[in-house]
Amino acid sequence: MDIRNLKAFIVLAETLNYHQASQILHISQPGLTKKINALEEEFGASLFSRGPNGTRLTDFGQKTFESAQKLLGHFEQFQTQVSHDLQYDSPHYLYVSSCFPIYDSGKMEERLFLGSKEKVVLVLMTGLTFEQQMNLLNSGLLHIAIVPLPLTSSLMPRKIFTEKLVYLFKKGSDWNQNFAELNKEIVSLYNLVDTGESNISFDFTDGINTFSIYNNNMNLMLRTNDIMVMIELIIKRNGFSLVPEKVIRSIPSQYLDSLEVLKTDMEIDFGILWSPVIDYELVSEAELFSSLIDNM
Repeated sequence: MDIRNLKAFIVLAETLNYHQASQILHISQPGLTKKINALEEEFGASLFSRGPNGTRLTDFGQKTFESAQKLLGHFEQFQTQVSHDLQYDSPHYLYVSSCFPIYDSGKMEERLFLGSKEKVVLVLMTGLTFEQQMNLLNSGLLHIAIVPLPLTSSLMPRKIFTEKLVYLFKKGSDWNQNFAELNKEIVSLYNLVDTGESNISFDFTDGINTFSIYNNNMNLMLRTNDIMVMIELIIKRNGFSLVPEKVIRSIPSQYLDSLEVLKTDMEIDFGILWSPVIDYELVSEAELFSSLIDNM
Protein backbone atom coordinates (compact mmCIF):
# COMPACT_ATOMS: atom_id res chain seq x y z
CA MET A 1 0.00 0.00 0.00
CA ASP A 2 1.31 3.45 -0.96
CA ILE A 3 1.24 5.66 2.16
CA ARG A 4 0.62 8.67 -0.11
CA ASN A 5 -2.64 7.11 -1.30
CA LEU A 6 -3.62 6.58 2.33
CA LYS A 7 -2.94 10.25 3.14
CA ALA A 8 -5.05 11.30 0.14
CA PHE A 9 -7.91 9.11 1.36
CA ILE A 10 -7.75 10.63 4.85
CA VAL A 11 -7.81 14.23 3.52
CA LEU A 12 -10.77 13.46 1.24
CA ALA A 13 -12.61 11.68 4.07
CA GLU A 14 -12.10 14.75 6.25
CA THR A 15 -13.24 17.29 3.63
CA LEU A 16 -15.67 15.16 1.54
CA ASN A 17 -14.82 17.56 -1.28
CA TYR A 18 -12.55 16.55 -4.17
CA HIS A 19 -11.69 20.15 -5.10
CA GLN A 20 -10.80 21.15 -1.56
CA ALA A 21 -8.86 17.92 -0.91
CA SER A 22 -6.89 18.37 -4.14
CA GLN A 23 -5.85 21.88 -3.08
CA ILE A 24 -4.73 20.68 0.36
CA LEU A 25 -2.71 17.85 -1.21
CA HIS A 26 -1.38 20.08 -4.06
CA ILE A 27 -2.44 17.59 -6.71
CA SER A 28 -5.02 17.65 -9.51
CA GLN A 29 -8.51 16.23 -9.04
CA PRO A 30 -7.82 13.43 -11.61
CA GLY A 31 -4.66 12.66 -9.62
CA LEU A 32 -6.68 12.43 -6.41
CA THR A 33 -9.30 10.23 -8.10
CA LYS A 34 -6.52 7.92 -9.31
CA LYS A 35 -5.19 7.52 -5.76
CA ILE A 36 -8.66 6.74 -4.36
CA ASN A 37 -9.37 4.26 -7.17
CA ALA A 38 -6.05 2.52 -6.47
CA LEU A 39 -6.99 2.09 -2.79
CA GLU A 40 -10.49 0.82 -3.62
CA GLU A 41 -9.02 -1.70 -6.06
CA GLU A 42 -6.53 -2.86 -3.44
CA PHE A 43 -9.26 -3.21 -0.77
CA GLY A 44 -11.82 -4.70 -3.14
CA ALA A 45 -14.52 -2.36 -1.83
CA SER A 46 -15.82 1.21 -2.35
CA LEU A 47 -14.68 3.92 0.05
CA PHE A 48 -16.91 6.77 -1.18
CA SER A 49 -20.29 7.23 -2.83
CA ARG A 50 -21.10 10.30 -4.97
CA GLY A 51 -24.62 11.58 -5.49
CA PRO A 52 -26.84 14.67 -5.51
CA ASN A 53 -25.96 15.34 -1.89
CA GLY A 54 -22.22 15.27 -2.59
CA THR A 55 -19.46 12.88 -1.63
CA ARG A 56 -20.10 10.51 1.28
CA LEU A 57 -18.14 7.75 2.98
CA THR A 58 -19.53 4.25 2.60
CA ASP A 59 -19.91 2.14 5.74
CA PHE A 60 -16.68 0.37 4.82
CA GLY A 61 -15.08 3.74 4.08
CA GLN A 62 -15.98 5.04 7.54
CA LYS A 63 -14.42 2.02 9.26
CA THR A 64 -11.36 2.24 7.02
CA PHE A 65 -11.05 5.99 7.72
CA GLU A 66 -10.80 5.36 11.45
CA SER A 67 -8.22 2.60 10.95
CA ALA A 68 -6.28 4.71 8.42
CA GLN A 69 -5.96 7.59 10.90
CA LYS A 70 -4.47 5.21 13.46
CA LEU A 71 -2.14 3.62 10.89
CA LEU A 72 -0.92 7.03 9.69
CA GLY A 73 -0.29 8.06 13.29
CA HIS A 74 1.77 4.90 13.84
CA PHE A 75 3.65 5.51 10.60
CA GLU A 76 4.53 9.09 11.57
CA GLN A 77 5.65 7.87 14.99
CA PHE A 78 7.72 5.22 13.20
CA GLN A 79 9.39 7.91 11.07
CA THR A 80 10.13 9.97 14.17
CA GLN A 81 11.74 7.03 15.91
CA VAL A 82 13.84 6.24 12.83
CA SER A 83 15.06 9.86 12.87
CA HIS A 84 16.03 9.45 16.53
CA ASP A 85 18.04 6.36 15.52
CA LEU A 86 20.28 8.59 13.45
CA GLN A 87 21.09 10.90 16.34
CA TYR A 88 24.22 10.39 18.42
CA ASP A 89 23.77 8.55 21.71
CA SER A 90 20.06 7.86 21.08
CA PRO A 91 18.51 4.46 21.87
CA HIS A 92 18.58 1.71 19.26
CA TYR A 93 15.18 0.44 18.10
CA LEU A 94 14.68 -3.16 17.04
CA TYR A 95 11.74 -3.01 14.59
CA VAL A 96 9.87 -6.31 14.29
CA SER A 97 6.84 -7.05 12.13
CA SER A 98 4.61 -10.10 12.40
CA CYS A 99 1.50 -11.17 10.50
CA PHE A 100 -0.06 -12.16 13.82
CA PRO A 101 0.26 -10.63 17.30
CA ILE A 102 3.29 -11.44 19.46
CA TYR A 103 2.30 -11.93 23.08
CA ASP A 104 4.02 -11.27 26.40
CA SER A 105 6.08 -8.58 24.68
CA GLY A 106 6.95 -7.01 28.05
CA LYS A 107 8.48 -10.24 29.35
CA MET A 108 10.13 -10.85 26.00
CA GLU A 109 11.70 -7.37 26.01
CA GLU A 110 12.94 -7.92 29.57
CA ARG A 111 14.59 -11.21 28.60
CA LEU A 112 15.81 -9.82 25.31
CA PHE A 113 17.69 -6.80 26.58
CA LEU A 114 18.65 -7.86 30.09
CA GLY A 115 22.33 -7.04 30.48
CA SER A 116 22.58 -5.39 27.07
CA LYS A 117 25.34 -2.82 26.87
CA GLU A 118 23.30 -0.71 24.46
CA LYS A 119 19.95 0.96 25.17
CA VAL A 120 17.59 -0.98 22.90
CA VAL A 121 13.81 -0.56 22.47
CA LEU A 122 11.67 -3.33 20.98
CA VAL A 123 9.00 -2.03 18.55
CA LEU A 124 6.39 -4.62 17.47
CA MET A 125 4.13 -4.02 14.46
CA THR A 126 1.32 -6.05 12.90
CA GLY A 127 -0.91 -5.57 9.87
CA LEU A 128 1.75 -5.01 7.19
CA THR A 129 1.36 -6.94 3.94
CA PHE A 130 4.12 -9.23 2.72
CA GLU A 131 5.18 -6.68 0.08
CA GLN A 132 5.34 -3.87 2.64
CA GLN A 133 7.47 -5.99 4.96
CA MET A 134 9.87 -6.92 2.16
CA ASN A 135 10.26 -3.27 1.10
CA LEU A 136 10.95 -2.18 4.69
CA LEU A 137 13.37 -5.06 5.29
CA ASN A 138 15.38 -4.33 2.16
CA SER A 139 15.56 -0.62 3.01
CA GLY A 140 16.66 -1.30 6.58
CA LEU A 141 13.60 0.42 8.12
CA LEU A 142 12.47 -2.99 9.45
CA HIS A 143 14.90 -5.39 11.12
CA ILE A 144 12.91 -8.62 11.49
CA ALA A 145 9.76 -9.93 9.80
CA ILE A 146 7.75 -13.06 10.64
CA VAL A 147 5.96 -14.21 7.50
CA PRO A 148 4.38 -17.41 6.16
CA LEU A 149 6.30 -19.66 3.80
CA PRO A 150 6.84 -20.30 0.92
CA LEU A 151 8.37 -16.94 0.16
CA THR A 152 8.70 -14.94 -3.01
CA SER A 153 11.83 -13.28 -1.74
CA SER A 154 15.59 -13.40 -2.08
CA LEU A 155 15.89 -13.34 1.73
CA MET A 156 16.49 -16.70 3.40
CA PRO A 157 14.78 -17.37 6.77
CA ARG A 158 17.09 -17.29 9.78
CA LYS A 159 14.72 -19.65 11.58
CA ILE A 160 11.52 -21.53 10.71
CA PHE A 161 8.66 -22.52 13.04
CA THR A 162 5.28 -24.17 12.51
CA GLU A 163 1.85 -22.87 13.47
CA LYS A 164 -1.52 -24.67 13.59
CA LEU A 165 -4.43 -23.25 11.54
CA VAL A 166 -8.06 -22.82 12.61
CA TYR A 167 -11.33 -21.87 10.92
CA LEU A 168 -13.40 -18.96 12.17
CA PHE A 169 -17.11 -18.63 11.38
CA LYS A 170 -20.34 -17.53 13.04
CA LYS A 171 -21.86 -19.84 15.65
CA GLY A 172 -24.91 -21.66 14.36
CA SER A 173 -24.08 -20.96 10.71
CA ASP A 174 -24.25 -23.47 7.89
CA TRP A 175 -20.49 -23.79 7.93
CA ASN A 176 -20.71 -25.84 11.09
CA GLN A 177 -22.81 -28.43 9.26
CA ASN A 178 -20.74 -28.26 6.07
CA PHE A 179 -17.37 -28.25 7.78
CA ALA A 180 -16.24 -31.53 6.19
CA GLU A 181 -16.92 -30.18 2.68
CA LEU A 182 -15.23 -26.87 3.49
CA ASN A 183 -12.20 -28.62 4.96
CA LYS A 184 -11.89 -30.84 1.89
CA GLU A 185 -11.89 -27.83 -0.44
CA ILE A 186 -9.31 -25.87 1.56
CA VAL A 187 -7.04 -28.90 2.12
CA SER A 188 -7.06 -29.56 -1.63
CA LEU A 189 -6.00 -25.97 -2.28
CA TYR A 190 -3.45 -26.00 0.53
CA ASN A 191 -1.85 -29.19 -0.78
CA LEU A 192 -1.99 -27.79 -4.32
CA VAL A 193 -4.10 -30.75 -5.44
CA ASP A 194 -6.08 -30.06 -8.61
CA THR A 195 -9.35 -31.89 -7.97
CA GLY A 196 -11.13 -30.34 -10.94
CA GLU A 197 -14.06 -29.62 -8.61
CA SER A 198 -13.31 -25.99 -7.85
CA ASN A 199 -12.07 -22.90 -9.64
CA ILE A 200 -11.46 -20.96 -6.44
CA SER A 201 -8.43 -18.71 -6.46
CA PHE A 202 -6.94 -19.03 -2.98
CA ASP A 203 -3.62 -17.38 -2.22
CA PHE A 204 -2.83 -19.19 1.00
CA THR A 205 0.17 -17.28 2.32
CA ASP A 206 -1.30 -13.90 1.41
CA GLY A 207 -4.50 -14.89 3.19
CA ILE A 208 -2.61 -15.60 6.40
CA ASN A 209 -0.93 -12.21 6.12
CA THR A 210 -4.12 -10.26 5.59
CA PHE A 211 -7.06 -12.30 6.96
CA SER A 212 -8.92 -13.30 3.79
CA ILE A 213 -12.68 -13.60 4.41
CA TYR A 214 -14.84 -15.76 2.13
CA ASN A 215 -18.63 -15.94 1.74
CA ASN A 216 -20.78 -19.08 1.67
CA ASN A 217 -20.00 -19.55 -2.04
CA MET A 218 -16.29 -19.51 -1.15
CA ASN A 219 -15.78 -16.25 -3.04
CA LEU A 220 -13.35 -13.75 -1.56
CA MET A 221 -15.22 -10.92 0.20
CA LEU A 222 -12.30 -8.91 1.51
CA ARG A 223 -8.69 -9.04 2.60
CA THR A 224 -8.03 -6.91 5.64
CA ASN A 225 -5.35 -6.26 8.24
CA ASP A 226 -8.04 -5.22 10.74
CA ILE A 227 -9.16 -8.06 13.00
CA MET A 228 -12.38 -6.20 13.93
CA VAL A 229 -13.37 -5.86 10.25
CA MET A 230 -12.71 -9.57 9.82
CA ILE A 231 -14.95 -10.40 12.80
CA GLU A 232 -17.76 -8.15 11.56
CA LEU A 233 -17.79 -9.76 8.12
CA ILE A 234 -17.79 -13.24 9.61
CA ILE A 235 -20.67 -12.47 11.99
CA LYS A 236 -22.83 -10.18 9.82
CA ARG A 237 -22.14 -11.68 6.39
CA ASN A 238 -21.85 -15.33 7.42
CA GLY A 239 -18.29 -15.54 6.15
CA PHE A 240 -15.32 -17.61 7.25
CA SER A 241 -11.56 -17.23 7.49
CA LEU A 242 -8.60 -19.55 7.96
CA VAL A 243 -6.05 -18.06 10.35
CA PRO A 244 -3.09 -19.05 12.55
CA GLU A 245 -4.28 -20.23 15.95
CA LYS A 246 -2.36 -17.43 17.72
CA VAL A 247 -4.68 -14.86 16.12
CA ILE A 248 -7.56 -16.10 18.30
CA ARG A 249 -5.85 -14.73 21.40
CA SER A 250 -6.13 -11.18 20.04
CA ILE A 251 -9.93 -11.31 19.55
CA PRO A 252 -11.94 -9.64 22.38
CA SER A 253 -13.79 -12.19 24.52
CA GLN A 254 -17.23 -10.66 23.83
CA TYR A 255 -16.81 -11.46 20.11
CA LEU A 256 -15.50 -14.96 20.70
CA ASP A 257 -18.92 -15.82 22.16
CA SER A 258 -20.40 -15.27 18.67
CA LEU A 259 -17.69 -17.20 16.81
CA GLU A 260 -17.06 -20.86 16.18
CA VAL A 261 -13.38 -21.85 16.26
CA LEU A 262 -12.59 -25.15 14.61
CA LYS A 263 -9.08 -26.54 14.82
CA THR A 264 -7.60 -28.29 11.81
CA ASP A 265 -4.78 -30.70 11.12
CA MET A 266 -3.27 -28.15 8.77
CA GLU A 267 -0.05 -26.40 9.63
CA ILE A 268 1.95 -23.66 7.99
CA ASP A 269 5.61 -22.81 8.34
CA PHE A 270 6.65 -19.28 9.26
CA GLY A 271 10.04 -17.83 8.47
CA ILE A 272 11.93 -15.31 10.59
CA LEU A 273 13.59 -12.93 8.13
CA TRP A 274 16.31 -10.40 8.84
CA SER A 275 17.05 -7.19 7.02
CA PRO A 276 20.17 -7.57 4.84
CA VAL A 277 21.38 -4.22 6.23
CA ILE A 278 20.66 -4.77 9.93
CA ASP A 279 22.76 -2.53 12.21
CA TYR A 280 25.71 -4.30 13.80
CA GLU A 281 24.62 -2.93 17.21
CA LEU A 282 21.42 -5.00 16.93
CA VAL A 283 22.79 -8.32 15.68
CA SER A 284 23.00 -9.98 19.12
CA GLU A 285 19.49 -8.75 20.06
CA ALA A 286 18.10 -9.97 16.73
CA GLU A 287 19.67 -13.40 17.32
CA LEU A 288 18.15 -13.61 20.80
CA PHE A 289 14.74 -12.41 19.64
CA SER A 290 14.69 -14.98 16.82
CA SER A 291 15.54 -17.76 19.28
CA LEU A 292 12.77 -16.68 21.66
CA ILE A 293 10.18 -16.68 18.85
CA ASP A 294 11.44 -20.04 17.60
CA ASN A 295 10.93 -21.53 21.10
CA MET A 296 7.51 -19.95 21.78
